[in-house]
Amino acid sequence: MKRLLTLFVMMAVVFGPAFSQKKDTYKVRTVVIDPGHGGVKPGASGSRSMEKNITLSVAKKFGQLITDNYPDVKVVYTRTSDVDISLSERAHIANRNKADLFISIHANSHPTSTPTGVETFVMGLSESKANLEVARKENSDILLEADYKNNSDYQGFDPSAPETYVMLAMFQSAFLDKSLNFAQSIQNQYKQHIKTINRGVKQAELFVLYKTSMPSVLTEIGFISNPKEEEYMLSDEGQAQIAVCLFNAFMEYKCAEEGIPTLTNPVINLKGYGEEPKSTATVENQGGDPMFPDNLVKQPAPAQPAPAPTTPTKPENPAPTTQKPAPGVEMPRRVEQPTAQVPQQPIVTPAPQPAPQPAPQPAPQPAKIKKYHQNGLELPENTATNDRLFYTVQFLLSDKVMQPGARDLHGMIEYDVIRKSNGLAYCCGHFSSMQEANSYCTLLKNATPFKDAWVFQCKLAAGESPEASFTEESYNAQKNARRAQISTNAAPDLHRMAAEEVTDGEGVFYRVQFLTSPREMKRGDPDLCGITDIKIEQYGSTYVYLAGFFSTRREAEQRCAGIKVRTPFKDAFVVAYKDGERVK
Repeated sequence: MKRLLTLFVMMAVVFGPAFSQKKDTYKVRTVVIDPGHGGVKPGASGSRSMEKNITLSVAKKFGQLITDNYPDVKVVYTRTSDVDISLSERAHIANRNKADLFISIHANSHPTSTPTGVETFVMGLSESKANLEVARKENSDILLEADYKNNSDYQGFDPSAPETYVMLAMFQSAFLDKSLNFAQSIQNQYKQHIKTINRGVKQAELFVLYKTSMPSVLTEIGFISNPKEEEYMLSDEGQAQIAVCLFNAFMEYKCAEEGIPTLTNPVINLKGYGEEPKSTATVENQGGDPMFPDNLVKQPAPAQPAPAPTTPTKPENPAPTTQKPAPGVEMPRRVEQPTAQVPQQPIVTPAPQPAPQPAPQPAPQPAKIKKYHQNGLELPENTATNDRLFYTVQFLLSDKVMQPGARDLHGMIEYDVIRKSNGLAYCCGHFSSMQEANSYCTLLKNATPFKDAWVFQCKLAAGESPEASFTEESYNAQKNARRAQISTNAAPDLHRMAAEEVTDGEGVFYRVQFLTSPREMKRGDPDLCGITDIKIEQYGSTYVYLAGFFSTRREAEQRCAGIKVRTPFKDAFVVAYKDGERVK
């Protein structure tokens, strides 16, 4: 552990300055394209190809598109031939050139030939085992380098050690938002143009991304272990389609950063572009993907325009014969018949008509925003289409299921409780992309005490459901039920409450503390659950709510038991006062 801590401090000192570089965030002038693997590190292998060759070919096509359409953008390749480049050197190339964007191109693989699809990674702590395996596979090239153990860039990095990945995930946070934007654009392009499984944007501890000091992504353009996808990636048509997807994503990113319009007619001079790939442009999920069974993106066939109706017309002067004249023979000229002259009518210019006035538009109405009861945070707009695979924001981890209104939830009313290996995760929102989830996570951190909230991808097995789910509708129903039970909750114990001036001989009395809140509530507030005999004490910015005024502890404990049974305040307890001062 001591060695690990020392390594962590050294990495922070060495690479800290790289992340403090001031970059022009409004111009994308330099892009570094990294064809994965190369030389003695071929990467994954298919039935008749190697990853290193496919990635190099796609990278060159992608770079050509950028150069043809944006001559002012400098394109740098980490390699342009079949050579061995270390992972650390790939990142150094990007840093030395002060790149504004880094993209590493790879092909995926699996022990079986079934999985298909495309996915894009950004640097971060992976939640799923599948993402971790991708990171280990890509990072394993380090072990093939001859000077691995003596290379100071790796600082003792071990691709097989789990603790190594915790450190990696902590460094590439400065550019996470921009990396996510670019990664999401890539996946959107894949979804629109390539008929295969869209595996989405993910986070993983990838060494080549961690070392770069600019927005960076690693994209997996298909499974080389799947025969159809391998054939697709080997074809000129498939490589052209992939390169165009990457270029379109780059164009979207650059134009968004610089605030300029996208190109209307980009130059695309690639062999095979515009032709239908021979086989795997229509990759089907043969037998189903065990990792993502329901996420196949099927592109509809383009509608064929109906032929325009044609009306046969009689030729004005039909030819008497279809026989072709001999060369040099002049064709007889057609005699034109004189046509009757029609007297020309004077042209009457109509008086100019006043331009129609546009109908008055109704004034825009302010959007109705649903809010949580206490913290003012907007309820999430759930965009996920798959109820078993989605991104969500985890804001709390506990060992028990809590109802809305519980003190530890700080006003959160719409959430899922998902069982994980280390406890019950309280999660908010079902999002289709990591970008949407991260945006909502930022709002949640700013509006609530949950400053450690984070995003992960939730994958529920078939038939599996969250431990519990709560919605705004169920919260409102619960709130109305509380109001209906105000008399039931409070009345049975009122006769036990003594007058405030009555105490025992030693000046001791008791109250029941049932709630601590950051806001002050009046009697009748629904969050008080019908308890009306309240006393409020303020400690700094926190309000403590107490019920009753009892001369004996036994009476207070009976009231406390009643509160626990009839209200959500299961943690209520008795406190004692002596001569007006709280003593216990």
